[in-house]
Amino acid sequence: MTDSPRKGGRKHLGERRPTMVRLREDLWEAVQEIAQRESLPVSAVITRMVAESLDRPVPDYCQPKTAAERSTQEELPVPQAS
Repeated sequence: MTDSPRKGGRKHLGERRPTMVRLREDLWEAVQEIAQRESLPVSAVITRMVAESLDRPVPDYCQPKTAAERSTQEELPVPQAS
């Protein structure tokens, strides 16, 4: 890999570590609802909850998207199955 600047793609979110967490079904559903409502990935919602519970700063990428940010996202065309 070279030290060239990143080209397109997702913004770097800093050093992170994958973690497997098992949640009760009702908690998982609640987190999914929040993620959908805020247009965020589930992992960002969980990261925000952990940061808040530890009185740590919440990363910017975990903040809910504003209505303007949600409306500027385009939906990708999905072919219909016949």
